[in-house]
Amino acid sequence: MRALKGSVGLFSAVLLGFSVTAQAQTAEVLHWWTSGGESAALDKVRAAFKAKGGTWKDTPVAGGDNARAAVVNRMIGGKPPTVFMFSIGKQLDELAEQGLVGDVQDAATAGKWDAVLPPLIAKVAKHDGKYVAAPLNIHGENWMFYNVAALKKAKVEVPKTWPEFITAAKALKAAGITPIALGGEPWQERILFNSVLLGVGGRDHYVKVYSQLDEAALRSDTMLEVFKTVAALREFVDEGSPGRKWNIAANMMMKGTAAFQFMGDWAKGELVAAGIEPGTTVGCALAPAKDKGYIMTVDAFAFSNAKDKASREAQKLMANIIMDPAVQVAFNKSKGSIPVRTDVSDASFDVCAKLAMETLKDTKAQLASSGLFGLPSSISGAIDDAISQFWNNRTMTPEQGRALFIKTIASAR
Repeated sequence: MRALKGSVGLFSAVLLGFSVTAQAQTAEVLHWWTSGGESAALDKVRAAFKAKGGTWKDTPVAGGDNARAAVVNRMIGGKPPTVFMFSIGKQLDELAEQGLVGDVQDAATAGKWDAVLPPLIAKVAKHDGKYVAAPLNIHGENWMFYNVAALKKAKVEVPKTWPEFITAAKALKAAGITPIALGGEPWQERILFNSVLLGVGGRDHYVKVYSQLDEAALRSDTMLEVFKTVAALREFVDEGSPGRKWNIAANMMMKGTAAFQFMGDWAKGELVAAGIEPGTTVGCALAPAKDKGYIMTVDAFAFSNAKDKASREAQKLMANIIMDPAVQVAFNKSKGSIPVRTDVSDASFDVCAKLAMETLKDTKAQLASSGLFGLPSSISGAIDDAISQFWNNRTMTPEQGRALFIKTIASAR
């Protein structure tokens, strides 16, 4: 009987050990990647996680704003997801300061993240010197995708300046082609606005506006020219734009019913999912600009402040998977972005990605998205609102738009 008890005890211990191990590799992952291209890219990470013995509990929430709100609400409710997508920078810092975010510094130290990440990105992925997020990629926001056949039909070339773009857009409209495929949501309108801001004002002006909130730059004639150019673009979108999702706009451009889309390079994920090689029937170029710049945004996963060992082990496994070089290549080729690791070769990437990686070799070209690094969420949100108001109110003059932009920032500070 004693031997039987010992066997039962041993069997129970084995079961307990198995349970702890399985539990340690189980992670609920909350994210906002719900389009076809995004889901296909995320599958690369999910498959690698499962291959290492992990169990992935998927919690998709459509829309970045909705997903971030869901994370915060669940944190307040005491049931945060194990791992969650979030914007790194001020927004994540705000959660970390309240003790709601955990760190994966052990994984970062073992993986030597400091040596392979761009310094700017490494800095904003940390809080109090410890990594609280695992960055997965670098996206560029200031891309101009175009349907080659549509441009050929209207007999226009790929524009290199904004005056050239407006001329081309008029020809496209005359040919019965919608010049700009735009989804009428504030963040999409901001991407178009920021492409113009960089293109008209240049890198120094862009930095003064968003990194410094420089009063002289905001009130300058250059800023007025930005608003005049944006105002001139209003007539080149179709009536169905308001409320349209970005991937639907991408489909318009891919089919050729629209010619251009100003969107982050995650749009390439939709191309890949549709069987289109970026740079072929759909071309890519950085939006017209007087000097080279790449407006970066970063997809990253952060980690709840878990107290139990099982959850912490799951988080560590996820962090290791995200930064694995092979996963970086597989994910980014599918997503349309480029690896966040600087030691990954560009040999297997498309021509658009090669252009991005080449552009980022110039540190002066490395610019941050207005909502990503330096601005608190209150200010970046207010900026989006001001841009959206100006874009959608066609009676608002460029002078009034600039004044609203300045007033909105002042009120949010």
